[in-house]
Amino acid sequence: MYKFRRRIYAGGKSMEFWFGLTSKSRDHHSNYTLFLLTESPDSPFSYAEQIGSGFHAKADAERFAIQYAKDLFRNLLDREKETEEKDDNNQLQ
Repeated sequence: MYKFRRRIYAGGKSMEFWFGLTSKSRDHHSNYTLFLLTESPDSPFSYAEQIGSGFHAKADAERFAIQYAKDLFRNLLDREKETEEKDDNNQLQ
């Protein structure tokens, strides 16, 4: 498995994501499967969750990984902001 990491920036914050990529070749056509690693690959508790498959080029899979990570990170930041707003509203009451 080819493993790579990307640092994603959003909302003035950054987060590091690890991805894994496997390739199966048939008749000179590659088929890549993309995984999101839960931790650093060196960690014994790291788990690979499949997030995409059927990519015909490694670059396409990497672009999908970056977009997936950006969307995930933005969702996390939005949820964090909503939770803070709810906590602030509860403290005012």
